[in-house]
Amino acid sequence: MIFALAWAQVRTYPARLLAIIAAVLLATGFLAATATFAATSGEGLRLTAAAPLTTADIVLDAESSVRDPGWYRAVADVAGVRTVDPQFARTVNVFGGDRRGSANVQSIAATPEIRWFHLDHGSWPNGTGQVVADQRTLDDLGVGVGGQLIFRQGDKQPVTVTVTGSTDLEFRPLTGSSFRFYADPSFFAGDVPPAALATVDDPDRLAATIDAVDRALPPGASAMSAAAAADQAAARFAGGNTQLVVLMMAFAAVALLASVLVIANTFHVVIVQRVRQIALLRLVGGHRGQASRMLLAEATIAGAVGATAGAAAGVAVGYLGAALLDISGGGLRVNPLALAGSVLVGVLATLAAAWLPARRATRIPPVRALQEAAEPPAGAVRGGRRLVVGAVVTVVAAAVLAVAGIGASLPLALVGGLLLAVGLLIALPRLIAVLLPSVTWLLERFGVAAGLAGSSLSQNARRTAAAAMAVVVGSALIACLAVAATTGRATIDADLEARYPVAVSARTDGGPISGDTVRRLAAVPELSVASTVATVDARFSDGGKATPAQLAALPTALAGTLAPELAASAGPPIVLLPAAYLAARGLSDGSPVSVGVGNRTLQFIAHASRLADTTGQLLGVTSSDALAAQGVAAVPTTAWAVARPGFDRALLADRVNAVAASDPAVELGGGITEGSDIADVLAILLGLSLAMLGVTVIIALLGIANLLGLSVIERTQEMALLRALGTRRGRLRAMLAIEAVTITLVGAAAGVVIGVPVGLVGVTATVGATATPVIRLPWGQLGLLLLAAVVTGVLASVAPARRATRISPAQGLTH
Repeated sequence: MIFALAWAQVRTYPARLLAIIAAVLLATGFLAATATFAATSGEGLRLTAAAPLTTADIVLDAESSVRDPGWYRAVADVAGVRTVDPQFARTVNVFGGDRRGSANVQSIAATPEIRWFHLDHGSWPNGTGQVVADQRTLDDLGVGVGGQLIFRQGDKQPVTVTVTGSTDLEFRPLTGSSFRFYADPSFFAGDVPPAALATVDDPDRLAATIDAVDRALPPGASAMSAAAAADQAAARFAGGNTQLVVLMMAFAAVALLASVLVIANTFHVVIVQRVRQIALLRLVGGHRGQASRMLLAEATIAGAVGATAGAAAGVAVGYLGAALLDISGGGLRVNPLALAGSVLVGVLATLAAAWLPARRATRIPPVRALQEAAEPPAGAVRGGRRLVVGAVVTVVAAAVLAVAGIGASLPLALVGGLLLAVGLLIALPRLIAVLLPSVTWLLERFGVAAGLAGSSLSQNARRTAAAAMAVVVGSALIACLAVAATTGRATIDADLEARYPVAVSARTDGGPISGDTVRRLAAVPELSVASTVATVDARFSDGGKATPAQLAALPTALAGTLAPELAASAGPPIVLLPAAYLAARGLSDGSPVSVGVGNRTLQFIAHASRLADTTGQLLGVTSSDALAAQGVAAVPTTAWAVARPGFDRALLADRVNAVAASDPAVELGGGITEGSDIADVLAILLGLSLAMLGVTVIIALLGIANLLGLSVIERTQEMALLRALGTRRGRLRAMLAIEAVTITLVGAAAGVVIGVPVGLVGVTATVGATATPVIRLPWGQLGLLLLAAVVTGVLASVAPARRATRISPAQGLTH
């Protein structure tokens, strides 16, 4: 009976529950997308990690203490072992076209059955100067099969290699480098292979064969089944998506909270509209429990429809996200329990949101069937005690966040953020309702339409505050993420500039650096000073790992910018040394040191400086004049460059890499080689904040449109009377648009006020212990947030305004 009544209501008035279904769809979709992303990416990472091991039966591993390049060969004589293939790996710098970067080169097994991929084009390499690569690597470098590249390993001379073949792996291998190549074992002459792959004659005797292989291996080497090794590799890499999954879960929780607010507000409006119907049900014998159960049944139906549709959409979105990140190589994976849990959470969230409005419906007396339903005015909004409790919790949270920021404690900041969310959820709706009369007073100054909009918002204060809260939740998170990302980037850039006074260092192995390379570096717009630096081999007293091996002679142009103490020194010559070296020698600033150059011994006064150990080399740095005065000739092997203030780090790195790509003789160092991983994380935060902005806009648009639409139905007589008194359709549209924009702007402004300081505290708590925070607000994104609020309000008012303008003036004379 109860379910039949609920189903009849849903079928008769489906538009009432449209916003509920859409809100549940979005929230459940976020949860299902997260679950699908976790399952799909986890399987993809497992495949990626284990792929090179899938063709073998036994994996042999050697510790770094093993020095014999042929340590694996004894295994070939073990009974039952069919083949043994060493697995080599090198990290090199690769140069192709106008690109350069780090590359991982792995060996291809001599036994064809052990090769874990097939070539799509070309042939396998059969010499030291040949490689094959995955197609993505070749596309990134702009070369094809038959093209040539330059490899350089460490300080060794560059070598030219030819690409003989290509393959499409359908996933990105986890090599830790930008590019990936595969070469014949002869390419790795002289290297000690860290691993080897073996196959056996009888897989049924695998355990016994592994024991025999273990006994044949030298100390420091071990054997295990390839299946076990693959499981270990999968477990090692499958956690690589954990942090992103946690972040997505946090966003899903925010979307769920915003949806709950929209659902609760919608049900409140629905109940106000159905006061007479519910009272009539009570009048004909229905008891309170039946009225409540009917509304909860409607919520269950709407929640089930929205959650089911959201789960289906979430599966597609989750797989798409894994595919965009190149971690979907194992195909679509869906966890049925997680998917069912997402649907259940969506339904339960709908019931939880509808519970309080349904409980209020039970208080409607039967006599109200003979009366009109009216929303209590703003002055009747209760909740003073809750406002006080929420304010107290918010103040405590602010104190905890302040302590977290000062003490650079991220766990304490998380606790403070949780307390702040609780306090604001309790207090903010009441605070917004209390402040609405002031908003009405302000709107009345902008004309009749604005005054009517303000009166409507104030008269329906509770629902207005609830609608605004859905916007507050999303906008606060967006502002927090945007501020954290922008301030974090500014802090990191400032810290890197302080720690790395040399933005770019390009050095050779000892020969003169190309004048063309130096000129091209000097032409990079982001660099203010670029000059050649001469070096000479030098002997310093042993200070352990921090001992320099060269003296660098700064020309006057660089000394004046980077080391004024060298340019201004009128006494004994100064040498700048790594602080760790001085500490290891027990020396302080101003201590005399002796440096051997050739058959001479030079005397200097030592000072600690970051110039001596932040350019990719350990150096003693002095002035070119000081060396020239003592008759020491140095070779211009290096170019140092200083960046302009506020430079774009990513753009500078791209331009410098393009210059260095044409000169394989140089190695890059300096500040541009640092901070790229952190910058990538911050870029992800910015991207996610924009994505969250889109979700918040959609949820807010649906909630406010539904609120206005139901409000128009409820206020039919009022609007008909306005039309009868001469109010034009345009003024009605303006009135509803102003109502919607006011709600979204109030919510967005409150979100910005909350999110900005929380974002700043988060950055301070995260990096405050290692760097001085540099506060920089993303004015563009905050402005975009407020603009999105205005646009959302206008869009949300379109459909309700169309309905309002169709109301006939004659309807104001009927009852």
